[in-house]
Amino acid sequence: MCRRAQGAGFVTWVGVSEAGFVLQAGSEALARYASSAKAERSFCSRCGSPLFFQSSRWPGEIHVTLASLDSTAGLEPAAHAYWNSRAGWLGWDGGALPKVEPGEADSG
Repeated sequence: MCRRAQGAGFVTWVGVSEAGFVLQAGSEALARYASSAKAERSFCSRCGSPLFFQSSRWPGEIHVTLASLDSTAGLEPAAHAYWNSRAGWLGWDGGALPKVEPGEADSG
């Protein structure tokens, strides 16, 4: 679903606490779409840029598209989520990062 929503081979998300997340400007242009029974995606209603993802699989978190941030200083990848459904044509082994599926991250 992420590849379809982004129109790309993969998307890089930054997961943050929903309670600590503050949208500093542009809330009037934010549109939301229930992409499944468990997930909601938010995007700019003016230009269509995908911005946020929230899911019951990660309660209390909001995921922000890395490319939409002004600065990525201090942000390091922690894992490849949905690795088993990655685009096979990428031809990349994912490096040393953990490769997880929903639910596995909670069990260790």
